[in-house]
Amino acid sequence: MGKLLIDEQPLQCQPSLAAALGSADEAIVLQQLHYWLSRTNNVQKDGHKWIYNSMTDWLKQFPWINSRNTLSGYFNDLEKRGLVITGNFNKVKFDKTKWYRINYDALTDLEQRLSEKHSSNAQKLSNGMPNDCASNDQELGNGTSKNEATYTNRLPETTTREDDDDTRTRKTQSADEDPFTLANQANINVNSALNLPVFVDFIDTLGAPVVCWAIRRTNDKASHPNWSYLLSVMKDLEANSVRTVEQAERLSEEHKRKAKGNHKRPKYGHQHIEEPLPDWAKKQNEPKKELSPEFLKRLAGDEEG
Repeated sequence: MGKLLIDEQPLQCQPSLAAALGSADEAIVLQQLHYWLSRTNNVQKDGHKWIYNSMTDWLKQFPWINSRNTLSGYFNDLEKRGLVITGNFNKVKFDKTKWYRINYDALTDLEQRLSEKHSSNAQKLSNGMPNDCASNDQELGNGTSKNEATYTNRLPETTTREDDDDTRTRKTQSADEDPFTLANQANINVNSALNLPVFVDFIDTLGAPVVCWAIRRTNDKASHPNWSYLLSVMKDLEANSVRTVEQAERLSEEHKRKAKGNHKRPKYGHQHIEEPLPDWAKKQNEPKKELSPEFLKRLAGDEEG
């Protein structure tokens, strides 16, 4: 088994939380705080559970974050957002080790705002159908459960002509598919710290079916499917206000027609232009008329006389 495949307890987070915070790293840090808080019995006088750790020890839990200042910045940002509360319950005053707990009330408020955002986006869909954000409980190796967000969009069944079976199949697939699963199958990295918030935002804006269409198009058209190509496709769809698979198909056909039209035009540098000749040039280029013998005799007689 490869060393980069999951063979140890994973650190993960919900994509929706990463999008809300604008950072997958901060979302993982918050999730890890929750993990330890759920296992500690350290209850302080305020009635809340607390955990403590030095920043150096925290850094060991996030090996891909190679800067202590960077990790400290994540904790500080979570504290400024009101999601994390810090304190000092050390027995000696010179011990400055920070104690941490999650402000679960603030987290609940954040969840409500996300829910309202999803509801608002659902009402804006052009087909008038709700864009449901479902969640599945996934049991982790450590015995805890997390909700991993999946996106579904229930589209109404449509009746089409027999020669449109392929299009109807694609529509059905896009309604049932999960963008994250589809991107993983196409080996497109959408889960990095930079890509994940952008990807989730496009799912919210375009809708899961249209994003699935963009992933399939990337897989079909790109010689090596990658995030950059997928991003360009999604930006094009957003720029053209595409919100349904049908609109995406029409836009694709329009691009094809324009490409064919541009291909037929003569290329610059190879055009042959015929310019009309001026009158003086035409006279110079006219063939000379031969003089008749009779005219030459008359001309010679006139000269002798």
